[in-house]
Amino acid sequence: MEKSEELITANLDGHSSVKDGTVQEENEHEEEKSEKLLRLPLSRVKHIMKMDPDVHLASQEAVFLIAKSTELFIESLAKEAYMHTSQGKRRTLQKKDIDSAIESADCLAFLEGVLDS
Repeated sequence: MEKSEELITANLDGHSSVKDGTVQEENEHEEEKSEKLLRLPLSRVKHIMKMDPDVHLASQEAVFLIAKSTELFIESLAKEAYMHTSQGKRRTLQKKDIDSAIESADCLAFLEGVLDS
């Protein structure tokens, strides 16, 4: 059995357990895994959160959830806007596509007028 196989054994449900390693190695593995879950930098998200005068402290869990929610929102908006891009037989997303997505999706109604200059 190789050293990597000795350290980590994958369970059928996708979780991993450490046999001969330390708790620190397992935590490092979990940190690497959580880093891959986000594309937005947590420090920047925390800084933006703290710009609100009502926010004094923000836990790491709260910052992570806000960052993940933001990523999912951006992804949803981009997909909706790209549908309008592809309907126009174009490959480049334009501001008018985002405007069309905001107008057509009821869940994005709160964004109406945001992109107006």
